[in-house]
Amino acid sequence: MGKRWKNSRTSPSSSKKSSDVGYPGKTDAPMNQLAENTPGKVILAMGNEAVVRGGLEAGLGYFSTYPGTPASEIGVEYMKLRAEFPHIHAEFSVNEHVAAHGAQGASWAGIRSMVTMKHVGMNVAAEVLHFAGYTGVKAGFLVVVGSDPGATSSTSEQDDRWYSLHTHLPMLEPASIQEAKDFTLRAFALSEKYNVPVVLNAPSKLCHNIGSLALGSLPTDVAVKGRFERNPVRYINLFAGSVANHRRVIESAAALQATAPSLGFNRVFPGTGKTGFISSSINFQYLMESLALLGVTDAPVLKLGLTFPINADEVASFANGLERIIIVEDLEGFVEFQVKRLLYDRNVRIPIRGKEIFPAYGELDPDVISDLLGRELSKPLPARIGRARELSGKLTKDLPPRQGAFCIGCPHRATLYSIVKATDRKVIFAGDIGCYTLSCLPPFRAFDWVTCMNCGVGIAQGMLQKIEGEDVIAYVGDSTFFHSGIPGLINAVQQNADMVLVILDNKWVAMTGHQPSPTTDVAIDGSKMKPVDLKGLLKSIGVSYVRTVNPFNIKASTAAVKDALRVKKGVRVVIAEQECALQHGRRVARNPYDFEEYHQIDPGRCQKCNECYIELGCPAIRRKDSGADYYYYIEETACLDCGACRDLCPNGAIVRTEIRRMNKAAAK
Repeated sequence: MGKRWKNSRTSPSSSKKSSDVGYPGKTDAPMNQLAENTPGKVILAMGNEAVVRGGLEAGLGYFSTYPGTPASEIGVEYMKLRAEFPHIHAEFSVNEHVAAHGAQGASWAGIRSMVTMKHVGMNVAAEVLHFAGYTGVKAGFLVVVGSDPGATSSTSEQDDRWYSLHTHLPMLEPASIQEAKDFTLRAFALSEKYNVPVVLNAPSKLCHNIGSLALGSLPTDVAVKGRFERNPVRYINLFAGSVANHRRVIESAAALQATAPSLGFNRVFPGTGKTGFISSSINFQYLMESLALLGVTDAPVLKLGLTFPINADEVASFANGLERIIIVEDLEGFVEFQVKRLLYDRNVRIPIRGKEIFPAYGELDPDVISDLLGRELSKPLPARIGRARELSGKLTKDLPPRQGAFCIGCPHRATLYSIVKATDRKVIFAGDIGCYTLSCLPPFRAFDWVTCMNCGVGIAQGMLQKIEGEDVIAYVGDSTFFHSGIPGLINAVQQNADMVLVILDNKWVAMTGHQPSPTTDVAIDGSKMKPVDLKGLLKSIGVSYVRTVNPFNIKASTAAVKDALRVKKGVRVVIAEQECALQHGRRVARNPYDFEEYHQIDPGRCQKCNECYIELGCPAIRRKDSGADYYYYIEETACLDCGACRDLCPNGAIVRTEIRRMNKAAAK
């Protein structure tokens, strides 16, 4: 029997928190509310936090993730909870493929495991998850996917639910904060009963919304260590064995489908109307709100929490006596596809409409659903709703637009400025995923494409085999480079692609909430970490030209880019190395320097050339109108004193002042 962890916590108390991997806590800080063992207590929590609590109540022992919005906070919370739950191994993996394999390994050892990712991460983990269905589980294995209808924080809005049709993995779709916790808790037992991983799909509006969450009990005895037992029939997938395992996962899905109505994930809201509605996830809430607004009080509604596999008897029973069914769901009609097929096989021939009414793209919300449903049902919205929307439209029109921009003091801003100055935009810019994606916007406009991770080097190295006479600069951040950029770069080296790669190494996975990356060398609390030797790694894969620059040294950075372009021989790499300004600022706030520095613009020397104000575009540099004239100044409270503006100013108009703090002992 493996080592076990005993939970003796019964009520909130003070607790010492760990300070590792960038998530330090204060000694004797109040307990994280997610760690409280107070069944029945109602707290306010985000959907992501509800998933975390569900894992705790299920006795989770292993957690892995590659951070991606909207699911990032799940990993952040598990990192914070490691002091209260030391039996949980929690990690930020190098990519989703690695994260999924890790969770699978823990499951095979008999430890309940969870892997989380954003929807596009499912593409990276897909190979693992296809085989995970074949091999089955030893302990519950949950895959949490944060989907993004409307692509509010992504480059695509793909509908990952369709993966279930060929992985045969069950799909749960919670509709509320409470269900996010409850479904997570139940998913582990479901996984173990049917011997397959379970997928929980949560859209961004559920992940980031806040609502009431009733806590359940935390387990008092959880396995810390497990044991791997050889099972070649299941784990060695070759030839006839692979075919047998394929059959096994199909049979598991069929067994789950047969018992789905008894599991309690789905619910029928009865009604006397002849038009029935089927919905799932957060759109169920929107549907109910829309029906109330339209005055439809007699509609039968089938709420699906288990959207794969769907039970034919359950759907046919709901359809009995109806004249038509309307299906309300985001994106590409996954539920509609199954319902139409199942009812057709049952000889049910009533109209079933879904994507004929609601778009298969973008995010549904109560306004969209009530408008389109009102037209379909010939029921106008109340006049008060029209007036409210009209007023809202007028108010929204008056709001000034806000364009995405780099943070003040961001090293990427300085890097992009240097690249633009070095190239005059007369090169092809191969973009990638990260904060630097903002360089597609003014003032830089130095980005020619962005699709998925490693699209910069990956696409550029192929393109270069078929174009001539054009220089290419590809971008990649430190996290994206380790996620999927290394194979593309190796291929570029092997194929002798003539390109410049700029690695924007800010030491953190900044865009998704400042999780550590493989190059993170110092945690927030100042403790040392073990970063990968990026320059050594590049040399080991055959990159002979490697230069490292400080992005805030504009002149040197510009010269480095120009030199890399001049060489024109194979792959050349420039590492723009400077820590994320926000993380640097947080650490300095905890351990201040022994001096303060300030930057000011001397109006007498400033020639209003606009290099700092427009070309660099730093938000800390402001314009002040003074009668018919104007001047520029630096907003002291906003400036992070990176010094980039001072280095690029052609007129020496930006002055740095350093004030040393007096040593306390010397002062006495």
